[in-house]
Amino acid sequence: MAEFRDHGKAGAVNRSGDEETAARPQSLEQLREETRSVLEALIGPHRDVALLDFPNHQNVGDTMIWRGELDHLASLGLRVRYRTDIQRFSRELLDRLVPDGPILLHGGGNFGDLWPEFQRFRERIVSLYPNRRVIQLPQSIEFRDPAAAAGANAVFGQHDDFHLLVRDWQSHARARATLPDVQVQFCHDAALGWQPASGGVRKDGTTDVLVLARRDHERGVGISRFVPTRPGRRDRTADWGLRGVDGLLWRLARIPLGLARAAPVLASLPAYYPAMSLAYRALAGLNLRDGLRLFRGSRVIATDRLHAHVLALLLRKPHVVADNNYGKIAGVMNASTGDLGDFLFVSSDDDVEAATTWIDERLQRDEAR
Repeated sequence: MAEFRDHGKAGAVNRSGDEETAARPQSLEQLREETRSVLEALIGPHRDVALLDFPNHQNVGDTMIWRGELDHLASLGLRVRYRTDIQRFSRELLDRLVPDGPILLHGGGNFGDLWPEFQRFRERIVSLYPNRRVIQLPQSIEFRDPAAAAGANAVFGQHDDFHLLVRDWQSHARARATLPDVQVQFCHDAALGWQPASGGVRKDGTTDVLVLARRDHERGVGISRFVPTRPGRRDRTADWGLRGVDGLLWRLARIPLGLARAAPVLASLPAYYPAMSLAYRALAGLNLRDGLRLFRGSRVIATDRLHAHVLALLLRKPHVVADNNYGKIAGVMNASTGDLGDFLFVSSDDDVEAATTWIDERLQRDEAR
């Protein structure tokens, strides 16, 4: 059976390399303090920053990262004077609103050649601002093509003040091997800086097991196989994405952004920027509300999405986790979350029986409360 994590009882996911000198956090507050320390040192005396690459899509995990970034920056007394998604970026407006502060790039799991649109954008930013500090907030790194890695090393390595933060030690090793000219440093995933407001759920609206499953090209072994159907149990399979009224509200909230895409001059106008900023806030709010509603209405979570694991930790939900196709989740567990919360890590069909038993035990425990 593969190794898995069971709240301090079973073996943790394997760790190796540089992390041997960095103890894993024992609390969320310790983790957040370590993150703020890294950011404070890099940002320095500046009070105003730009934060680029707003996640303009219906992925709760990416929105959690964005919200965690904002919360970390606010805790340091910093002001995000300019924020934008990659389609509506305006050099003129950034230079006007943040003439000399650091430029921050949104973190996540798309540094490399798996999601080329976002990689091209960050390469464009470092090329446009050779004399400004540019900080890539915590990312996972994956290059499938050595030529793409060499090209990225050439672009980012020529910038004297570009700083790449990575959220797992596997990515740290990859960066050192494939991006030898780039300054790289470890920092915990930013989504762990978000602190959701407390709130409950009506008992008669409870889902027993929520299976939140990837459907994109990062899908690994899959998660559904670890949650066999049980007669009489109220299970639900879903993925991130808004439905019904929230889907309509999403389209309405995007109207200012759609206008700026149709007439690009709007994205450069200071007078129009508040409308775009409000749109970003509304879109983020819709995503986060949907994620909270899904999770608070469920007793146990089963997922192969990294930030479903993170959200379950933040909400103190027991959960079963399978990795994505390149070890992103295991990497974050090894570096940051492996000693936090109540969860089981699974990696092969050999773990199905253990997962089934584990879920049944958590549901029985919940019933006994």
